[in-house]
Amino acid sequence: MNGKLKSERQDSILKEVLRRGPVSIPDLAAFLDVSEITVRRDLDELHANSMLERVRGGARPLSPREPEPPIVTRLLSQASEKQAIGQAAIELVSNGDVIALESGSTTLEFARAIARHSWQNLQVITNGFLISEILMCVPGVQLVCIGGYFKAEEMCTFGVLAEDMLNRMRFNKLFIGCRGIDPEGGITTDLQSETEVFTVRAMAAAADQVIILADHTKFGHTFLLRAFSISKVDILITDPLTPENILEKLRKQDIKVIVVPLVPLPLFTHPDAQGANNV
Repeated sequence: MNGKLKSERQDSILKEVLRRGPVSIPDLAAFLDVSEITVRRDLDELHANSMLERVRGGARPLSPREPEPPIVTRLLSQASEKQAIGQAAIELVSNGDVIALESGSTTLEFARAIARHSWQNLQVITNGFLISEILMCVPGVQLVCIGGYFKAEEMCTFGVLAEDMLNRMRFNKLFIGCRGIDPEGGITTDLQSETEVFTVRAMAAAADQVIILADHTKFGHTFLLRAFSISKVDILITDPLTPENILEKLRKQDIKVIVVPLVPLPLFTHPDAQGANNV
């Protein structure tokens, strides 16, 4: 692996840390066939980018035990993974479908992908205000907004009113993110999301198919509250950094797993800079 580019080498480090858990610098150096100094530099950079946790003598996967940050903050995390997952989810949608999108940063990327496509008759149900804003004027999309109590941090509705509305519905497919997913623990979230769990369960109960959109940071973590069991999941879309041993356990539970390749996000060029180049 000595001839790998830095980005490829760091991808290999991430996969190895996610697969094995805590791992030492000497082990990583032997695995990659590079010097320990190179590994230290890579680990420091990955830690600075919040991709793993640097510990004495090595690294370990991030342990997200703090309350989940607001949605506007999460939009900046794993952006390329979420964009690729959202784009891939389009392949599961056809004209005439009735689909639901639960509020979240990955489902928001899916909504953006929906808005870039042409539709004749697609019905979308959502409890997310940011999702609604993207889809409300898309030709061929009939939007249904779930009412209820508004949570500013998540820009979404939930609660008894939302659940009552969902209990009157039936849709073909539910696209939903998650806080944590584990082959044994199922789909879980932290205690701070207690009030939202019942709305999530109502959405899952109303769906013929449940499709999880989750980047690699969501796997192997089990939180206090279970939203629903893994048996409720039909399809999972994730990125290549998700450990293969976890994906294999999910496949054995009759879950269709779709792993999407990552593409670099386009560089942003300020219009003023373009104008300056043309002078």
